Amino acid sequence: MSTQLTPELQQTVEAQNGCATVDADGQSYVVMRSELYRELLGIGTEADYEASLQAIREGWDDVQAGRTVSLDRFFQEFDRKHGLSG
Repeated sequence: MSTQLTPELQQTVEAQNGCATVDADGQSYVVMRSELYRELLGIGTEADYEASLQAIREGWDDVQAGRTVSLDRFFQEFDRKHGLSG
């Protein structure tokens, strides 16, 4: 979903380095440029963002299909793979 900013709000966001707080109906909202949001989340570029979403979808598909291991087994395999003592 995409909503258009009013010119006033857009000017406020730009004047505050891409991020502004807006109060409405007793709630406080943060409005920021999408590249700032991605940077904040550590996602990076749009391609990085899309790759992250795809990885999440694939992981969820694995969970739904039962392709999982127990946490204990994961840590055993992780420790072995990285030469850590368990």
